[in-house]
Amino acid sequence: MIRVLLVVLALVVGCSSAPAESPSEPVVLQLSVDEPSPQRVEVVKGQNVEITVTSRAKAEVHVHGFDVLAVAEDGKPAALKFVADRTGTFEVEAHPDTLLAQLVVR
Repeated sequence: MIRVLLVVLALVVGCSSAPAESPSEPVVLQLSVDEPSPQRVEVVKGQNVEITVTSRAKAEVHVHGFDVLAVAEDGKPAALKFVADRTGTFEVEAHPDTLLAQLVVR
């Protein structure tokens, strides 16, 4: 059974601490086209994002608002890596219409 896992979501926020200029820990997501379970994930602007998407059938995976695209196939997951260098809410989608996650970059 393929499951959707949020492996690591590392955000360190403190009332008295200054915001990090360059977050060092990446956000790592493992998602499945076959068993989508859309989630909202918060990311710090400038943080690295690593997304792995599995699918039993060929699927094009895209992160709206960022120039990253990959194809997932049976036995060959799509791997997308990028820096979240703009703020807003961005959908991770398997085309044509499967929402996998929403990235909220602040």
